[in-house]
Amino acid sequence: MALEFGGVSMSCSFDPIQSGFTDPPEPYPLGWPITEKVSVQPIRKRLANQVHKAHHSYIATDRHNSVVNHGVFVDGKLAGAISYGYLLCSSPIAGYESDEYLEVARVTMGIDMPNLASCSMSMSQDKFANGYGQDNGIGLLVTYVHEDYEGSMFKALSGKGWRYDGESEGHQAGNRQDNEIRDVDKTRWVCEL
Repeated sequence: MALEFGGVSMSCSFDPIQSGFTDPPEPYPLGWPITEKVSVQPIRKRLANQVHKAHHSYIATDRHNSVVNHGVFVDGKLAGAISYGYLLCSSPIAGYESDEYLEVARVTMGIDMPNLASCSMSMSQDKFANGYGQDNGIGLLVTYVHEDYEGSMFKALSGKGWRYDGESEGHQAGNRQDNEIRDVDKTRWVCEL
């Protein structure tokens, strides 16, 4: 299936039946300049969820409350997805009320390519900030990183404003079905737009 973005046709090689890529893009090696090879464009929530379910490191579930979904393309072929959504909480974070921040809920790459996640997150953040974020008064992005991961992608994006904001102790939500991932401690990262 080919998608059209700004007059550019992009291959969508993700096969929902196989839950994977039928023709994945070739990764570039470490040190290769990739910014001209990578693009980020809006995609449907269903396609983003299919990518997340097939390739996310530790959460293979749909993200039902995502409001913005970006496809990550390498040489015009779908290689990952990034989804943003409102957190199901009402507490202020870093001085922002719950309607002023959004969570970067899933960052999923379907191919192993050095720096692809940070490069595409940087592009996605710009697209989000200049679109949905600006149109809806979003001043803060927040994300939670599993305790077994170091948050190196967000450390690499410190120049874009990302900073460590403390620990989040794992606990089950009282208003939803239990989920194993909620028991895991996470680090919280925030970025003012």
